[in-house]
Amino acid sequence: MIRRPPRSTLSSSSAASDVYKRQDQYAWEVAATVRSVMSAMDFSNRYMLAWQSKVGFLPWLSPSTSDTIKGFGSQGHKYVLTVPIAFTSDHIETLFEIDIEYAEEAEEAGIEIFRRAPSLNGSELFQEALADIVHGHLKSNEVCTPQYRLNCQGCTNPTCRHIMNPIKTYQRHMDQAKGVQTACTVDALP
Repeated sequence: MIRRPPRSTLSSSSAASDVYKRQDQYAWEVAATVRSVMSAMDFSNRYMLAWQSKVGFLPWLSPSTSDTIKGFGSQGHKYVLTVPIAFTSDHIETLFEIDIEYAEEAEEAGIEIFRRAPSLNGSELFQEALADIVHGHLKSNEVCTPQYRLNCQGCTNPTCRHIMNPIKTYQRHMDQAKGVQTACTVDALP
């Protein structure tokens, strides 16, 4: 029986720090999601946002999920719950990286109970939420949120923020500023 609440690691796929330096919104959007979730829970558990799946030698977002779990262990925490906050379904990053690799690291770090919160997968509530979002966009004739149209300042991907076959004309902010039409079909992509 657990008498103290577990430390929570809210884990998301990392990105190379070069992406972050270009002012890509990904890290801030994940952090905002974490804050919203924890706020809805009245910040009842202590938590850390961490990043996983680093590949290669370039610097990536930190702290890593691995370092966070080991850090909790070195501080004497015995119970850790890892929440795949930006993953909507199970895949290699949840089933192998969290469930196997991080579980082994947690045991080596002295953590007695290490668990992963289940992914949403095909849950009815998740499907209903997605349907509500789509329905809202169709009803309002809104292709996407206004924020989505904004590319990061240092964007180097010419196809970033394109929407294929939108329900109505869609214009990225950077294309609008240049006076060009945003491609809306695969054939029209640069």
